[in-house]
Amino acid sequence: MAVLHHAFRCPVTPAFEETVREVLSAWDAGDHEKLSAMALRRLPRIAEREDIQAAFRLDPDGAVPSWLQPEFASPGLAALVLLADSFVPIPSLSASKDTNHYLLTTHLPVLGWNEREVQLLVRGDPIEVMLARHSVSSRELVASKFRETGGWTDGTVARTLGDLLSRLAATVDSGASPAVQESWNALRHSGAIDDARAMLAAVEDTDWLVTSVTH
Repeated sequence: MAVLHHAFRCPVTPAFEETVREVLSAWDAGDHEKLSAMALRRLPRIAEREDIQAAFRLDPDGAVPSWLQPEFASPGLAALVLLADSFVPIPSLSASKDTNHYLLTTHLPVLGWNEREVQLLVRGDPIEVMLARHSVSSRELVASKFRETGGWTDGTVARTLGDLLSRLAATVDSGASPAVQESWNALRHSGAIDDARAMLAAVEDTDWLVTSVTH
């Protein structure tokens, strides 16, 4: 089975902010019944979104409803279900070749990228990191054991990564080591850099980049 990368932009709108506030308010109050009910009501709305189902497996007839029951409900999974309908599909790192996300993970460190930059490009942070940005409570945001909640990268960070990729795509130093030249050629010839630049170019400063890698 192919390993695929999926990508979306999640606009930070007043509706987004209200949804996040409601999730955090229920979680902070320990009202797991409300958290569960909100998410379960929304779940059927995304059943027909094939792109969402492929990336996050939020099938109402699958395991998700069980993980959304009050005894298991978590802020991250509830937020994903409530926000997913607003996700806008954008070109992913698998746009031109299934393995391009793997090539980027392998070769960008050779070209000077650090581990954190690669992570934010390919996989992002857990959804709880996004929620924590909006939280004023000290209560821990416990992660769901259902881990198909995507990787989240702030839009301003995505734009910075795009600038780094643009400079990288332009040229490689003629005096670079064979390893550097080999990695640069691998990313250029596979289309991996072009895929990454297209993905990041679709993200605005006021968005979150949401990604997923499925098997």
